[in-house]
Amino acid sequence: MLFSAKELAKRLDITPETLIEWCDKKLISAPETDSEEYPEGCYREGESVKKFLAMGYALADIVKIKKEIGLPVRDSGKMGGSVTGLLTVGELAEAGGVNTRTVKFWEEKRLLKPYQRTEGGFRLYEKRDVDRIKLIKDLQTFNYTLSEIGNILKLMDTMPSLPETGDSEIPAELEKMCSSLEYLVDRMQETRQATIRVESLFSKRLKLILHLLKNEK
Repeated sequence: MLFSAKELAKRLDITPETLIEWCDKKLISAPETDSEEYPEGCYREGESVKKFLAMGYALADIVKIKKEIGLPVRDSGKMGGSVTGLLTVGELAEAGGVNTRTVKFWEEKRLLKPYQRTEGGFRLYEKRDVDRIKLIKDLQTFNYTLSEIGNILKLMDTMPSLPETGDSEIPAELEKMCSSLEYLVDRMQETRQATIRVESLFSKRLKLILHLLKNEK
């Protein structure tokens, strides 16, 4: 599908002047030379620019981001990533179901760490950090403190070296990890059992109330 400048500006809900500015800054690809029409990809580029503006980025910052790592572009309804395969703080927050302030706060608590920083100072994350955020949220659901979560993440991140061939002694590090993991598994099992008991109690109470309401009718 091709759009005129007026049609593309209307679809992006911006003014024609803004569209020209974005094109001048190379945030949106220039129209075809002969037809002066914009392809569908230009609309997706414009949507990406709007997304960064909504997250509080200045236009100058967005220009820097595009020059250094490229902007994410959605394709066929799927969430795209930057051309490097890394995620900006906004993309990470959106994918993990949190806000950017939470990401920054967890960084301060050393629960998250950017994979790298661009020359412009923008933090970039790996896609696996999305799973890390979801794990942190799950652990918070079970009332773990951020300090406890930090210790758990260290445990999950640690990859101890195995004993050399023929060495019958198990490294103390492995024993410590086993003890910690056994404790966590036991705690989760206790939580699961408690959840089942409370859920059963709530369900019985709900059935009783529904029964009373039904009889009232």
